[in-house]
Amino acid sequence: MEVDLLRPGTVPIAPETILWFEFLLAPNLLLQHLEKPYADPPPSELITKFYDVISETLRINPESETAEIIDVETNNGKLKPPAKTVALKILALKVGAYLKWNLVQIRRLPFKTQINLLQDLMYFTNDKKTVEIPNVEEEDVNTASPPYLFALLLFHRWLLNTSMHRITSHWQTRYGINDISIADESIICCPENINKTVNFLTDSLEWENIPSLLTFDCFKLPTESNDCIEFDWLKSEPLSKTEFSAQINYDLGVFFFYREEYDLAKKHFSNCSQLFKNIPNIHGFYDVEKEILDVYIRACHGSADNQKASLLEQLNCSIVNQYMGITSILQQDNICKEIPLMHRLNLELDIQGAISSGAFTVARDLLQKIKALNIVRCVLDRKPLYQYSISSFKNADVILGAIHSTWKLCSQTDKQILKNYLIELLVSDSIPDLKEKLGSNEELYAIFDKHDLSYISGAENHVEIPDSLMKSEVFPDISKKRKPKMELRQLEKRLILTNDHKEIRELLVKIAMTNLGTTVWTINPQWELPIPLQSVLKSLPRGFLQDFAYVTLAKSKEQLLNRNFNLSLEYLIILEKELRTATCNVMKLFQLVSWEILLVQIAQMYTNPVDKNGLADACEVCLQTNDLVIPRTEILEQCAICLLNLGRWEFLITLEKRWATFEITSAIALACQEIVKHKGTKKLSKNLWDLVLPISASHLPQSKRNNPAFNDMSNLRSNLLSVFFKLKDSLCLAVVISLLTKLFNILKDESSLEVQMEYMNLWPAVVTNANSYNAIAACDLLSEMVLYGLKEYPTNVSWMRLMADLNFANGHYRVSLSYYLKTLLIVHDYFNVPIRNDDHVFRRMIKCCTVLGSHTQAAVLCQFLEETDYTLAFRILSEQKNCTDAVDAYYHCFWDISILEYLIHTHHKKGEYQRRKCAIQVMGMLELNSSNNEEIQREACNLRKSTFLRGLCKQYVF
Repeated sequence: MEVDLLRPGTVPIAPETILWFEFLLAPNLLLQHLEKPYADPPPSELITKFYDVISETLRINPESETAEIIDVETNNGKLKPPAKTVALKILALKVGAYLKWNLVQIRRLPFKTQINLLQDLMYFTNDKKTVEIPNVEEEDVNTASPPYLFALLLFHRWLLNTSMHRITSHWQTRYGINDISIADESIICCPENINKTVNFLTDSLEWENIPSLLTFDCFKLPTESNDCIEFDWLKSEPLSKTEFSAQINYDLGVFFFYREEYDLAKKHFSNCSQLFKNIPNIHGFYDVEKEILDVYIRACHGSADNQKASLLEQLNCSIVNQYMGITSILQQDNICKEIPLMHRLNLELDIQGAISSGAFTVARDLLQKIKALNIVRCVLDRKPLYQYSISSFKNADVILGAIHSTWKLCSQTDKQILKNYLIELLVSDSIPDLKEKLGSNEELYAIFDKHDLSYISGAENHVEIPDSLMKSEVFPDISKKRKPKMELRQLEKRLILTNDHKEIRELLVKIAMTNLGTTVWTINPQWELPIPLQSVLKSLPRGFLQDFAYVTLAKSKEQLLNRNFNLSLEYLIILEKELRTATCNVMKLFQLVSWEILLVQIAQMYTNPVDKNGLADACEVCLQTNDLVIPRTEILEQCAICLLNLGRWEFLITLEKRWATFEITSAIALACQEIVKHKGTKKLSKNLWDLVLPISASHLPQSKRNNPAFNDMSNLRSNLLSVFFKLKDSLCLAVVISLLTKLFNILKDESSLEVQMEYMNLWPAVVTNANSYNAIAACDLLSEMVLYGLKEYPTNVSWMRLMADLNFANGHYRVSLSYYLKTLLIVHDYFNVPIRNDDHVFRRMIKCCTVLGSHTQAAVLCQFLEETDYTLAFRILSEQKNCTDAVDAYYHCFWDISILEYLIHTHHKKGEYQRRKCAIQVMGMLELNSSNNEEIQREACNLRKSTFLRGLCKQYVF
């Protein structure tokens, strides 16, 4: 830092630091600083510092500006401003003159500083008459002094420029002491003032006497011996009429362009372009880049220097005008190669989409012509053509027309590339009539010499495609010596790969005819059938039916594991039909196949719509069968779980408990039935509780049940998990989750970390000898179960909140906060619905944010409580030195005035003036005024709540 304009404090300053008054003691010091290649601070920042010193002085000693000092020599009673203020203002004006009064540089200043600079310029150039922006009085151009006329001209150019740029977001830098409210900005840039400015600048184009450019030497600094304010206007630089008019025309052109008055804008831009050619010497007043001016002129549908617009501009213009002349533009671009290839490829998609949507109609072959022209461009640029199918062209005329339109004007290198491409097309025979069409085109046909024609003819006559490339499998030539083992391997490979039942029949017959003693049981090691099916199949007579049944059953199981249920079912139905027509006794196998069909239908139920009543009846029949042939255990278990998910609880309760799965499904069914019957008002039976409780024990004990299926507790655990993670019914899932939640709370035994869930209070409240159970295992099982439930029902708010509470209890605060936000997001329709008070959720979110170091976010959440917890909010805000969030970026989410006042006090005490200023600006917003009615205050509160929660969701959820 080379320049420090603030008054020296108690801390020693660096020796190379320059204080503001040193510029007065050494007149050349300021110019030396400004002429440095990398001046620190730069000129625009230096002006800001000068005015910051003035503002700081007035803040400390406000009477210095209003004190009346009588001029003793003249005794005229005029107010004389303090010498320090005058000196600082003259320094700022000298820097502005050094910048040639460049509006781009001036606009980088804080808005209030810009106004002060312009007011001071008009004050000193108008015989020290105070001028208040925007109340600038109209001046007679003929009688006004040239310096004041220049100041007026600069003011009106600035106002015009400002009115255009303030419509963009964050258009004005806001920092330092010199700020101004948005309302005051709107008053300055009101339409009435803008109209006055436009009239003033338009009239200035007719001036005969052009004001001179005020320079650095025009402003003289006061000295210790002479504190009078003097100026040397003779040192200003004369401006030519041409340079003056060119800049004013440009300013007006830009203004009218943004007002969408393109005729006026075009007129002023054209005048500017014409005047620019005649400017003898540019003194710095004219500050326009020729390229930008040309772009503006073309945007107004004009042309710079009467030159033709670029091909890319012509392309965009053609697109606007429904692709008029588009092929001509692309033909020219194939020669010039100006338009980026991506624009041309996107053009195809745009036309194809427009034609499909019926937005407008074009010639039928327009898309084909554009594709052909783009192919030529890709060939010339040596780009791949994988996105194009040459065979899609109906005839060769389109592609030959695209090449012919480019051929005449392209270079020799490009001609050779196109020639090679044509030879490639002829050899590949991609377009059938290409050779005939090419022969009728004398100019293109003449490019081929004798060697080229002989090469093309030779390729046509001698190119043979091997049979191995035309067939999916290689079959040996029957004229050669047969290799039975190789033939058998090929047949087996096809049998493994095929999914066509007709081909399976044919292949099984061919395999049987090889007479090599091969069985289909050994063809594929992955084909494994359940033991009951294997036993029945092996008992069948050796022959086609046995092999066909084995292969179809194996392939059905393979497709079932791949979740291709339709194909799996198709195999079984085909086998069932085959068994109906069999001559031998296959009733046992027929019954087993019918149950396999039922198993596939159960699996299919969870993804595809089926007849659920018919499926449930079939499951009941399967479970009640008393035949000698009983279904496989897997099928029985799946039938029981299917009935549980379909709500056939009464049947499951009365079902004989032959297997562990039946006891588990019966216990879940009983709990669901009791909840529905008693509407959740009566304690549930302990059947399911007694089944689940032992698996959470630290050491799995031996069961005292008489049922042998329960003798092994490890098997019980696997059976329980197998049933739990196949549940689909929401009530069944809620019953299991509520039981596990109750067990978690009992084993955790911390009232402050209890999690809540519906139906949880219907289970027993205590566990005997709770220390012998593993709380971590119970927590893991509950987490897995809730995650599974959310996978089935992603918008279940109660389970989502349970997951949040569970992670909170385990200290996973970031994950917990994410789930809390998800519940709020779903309940309040992405915060389009007013946020309801929920102290339990918001207090836990505050805790999560605090632990994560996001203290500002936690303080904002303190306002979400039913009654704002000021004590907690103030304590959190006092810990901001270790804050990991964006701190003052969240201040706009505060609506409680007491918290904002505390923030202002805290930042003032710490010397954090920028953050204090941000809090003051938020507190000064009109909608936070305590005098507003309740509806306005409520709306302001809801708006800030939704804004804040959306921001948190972007950080922690998405």
